[in-house]
Order: sequence, then structure tokens, then C-alpha cells
Amino acid sequence: MNPVIIGNATLYLGDCLEILPSLRADAVITDPPYSDNTHRMAKTNRGAGHGVKLVSFDCLTPEGFVASMRALLAASEGWVVATCDFRHACLTYDWPEFIRLGAWVKPNPMPQISADRPAQGFEVVLILHSGRSKKAWNRGGGSGVWTFSPVQNATVPTEKPIQLANALVSDFTFTEQTVADPYMGSGTVGAACVRANRRFVGIEQDTERFDIACERIENAQRQERLFA
Repeated sequence: MNPVIIGNATLYLGDCLEILPSLRADAVITDPPYSDNTHRMAKTNRGAGHGVKLVSFDCLTPEGFVASMRALLAASEGWVVATCDFRHACLTYDWPEFIRLGAWVKPNPMPQISADRPAQGFEVVLILHSGRSKKAWNRGGGSGVWTFSPVQNATVPTEKPIQLANALVSDFTFTEQTVADPYMGSGTVGAACVRANRRFVGIEQDTERFDIACERIENAQRQERLFA
């Protein structure tokens, strides 16, 4: 399928496992679907006045997650950074490409509705490297911990905060490099790449989310042109 071109962003509507073999990027930063166990009875805070609602998610099986990570490593010249289920992350521990587990810490996470255990206060950030370039990141010896509040009034379920995307793009990539997000969702990583002067390649198979991402990245491009 012909991509949508918005400035330095190239966006594909389709299945990332079908499109990725034809693409190359300097780094991959993404948020693939979590496991069925994580998403079962998942809830989202829809913002002030809207309460807490059950939401539905796509899910990845362990086999699907492994296939996805292998495809992302094949497409990346270096880093593959993915927020994911810790059950999925552990499947990569013995891979030579495994570098580190980081954490996105949430100061105000969704409360535990059952109140019989602590609420989940962080999400795993899986950090892999393809080995085709020298490992380098922009925070020296700093830890792989990022602390940002979850998104309120999210446009799509599991939307990650733009502050987290800004930080990951800034930490793991350099100016004018190409960043790919094969699970683009609402385009958060794409918007962060526009702000940071990175080229962006995004893939999303859901039509509604793809349209949201196109609009969001176009708005980010427009804002950058206004302040350039």
C-alpha cells in the first residue's frame, strides 16, 4: 500500500509484519500489544467526569511477541525499545540482543479497583540492540527509568504520554536519524520525532487509529513550521 507522507514522516496503514521486511530504521521505539493476561479486565481512566471503564485490547501471544521482536530487530540498525508485559520481556532474556530492562514509573497509576493488592505502578521498557551499529545513548550512565504520569482523556486505549515518547526519542536516537514505530497507535512517537528533528516511519493496521495518527503528526509538523 502506498504510504502517507507528512513532512519527514512516512505512515503505512497495514500489518507491520508484512511491511517491516521492506523497511530499515536507525532505531525502533514502540508499544506493541500486551498479553491477554495483562489486558484481561483492564481499565482506563477516561478523565474527569467520565469515570473508569473497561476497555478492549488486541493481544499478543508469547509466540506472536517473539516473532514481532525478531522482525523489529531485523528492521533496526540499532536500538529496539518497547514498552511491554514483563511476561513477554522475559522471553528475550537469553537473546544476545537483550541489553536491559527499564521502567516507566507512574506517579499516579490507575487505582487497584479490587483494593486487595497494590496498584501497578510501572510498565516494563524492554531494551534490545540489533548489533549492526555501536551501542550509544544520550544519557551517559543514567538509569533506564522514566517517570511520567499516564495520559488523561486518552484518544486510544493504552496511549503513552508524549513526555515518555519525547524522552525515549531523545535518549536513544540522534538528530535526523530515522525512528520506526510499527505499532503506531495514535502517533505519539511520531509527534515526538517531529519535535526532535528525526525522520519517522509508522505502521498501524487500525484505520481509526491511523487517521488519528495522521492528524496528530500533521498538527505537530504545522506547529514546528510556525516556530521554525
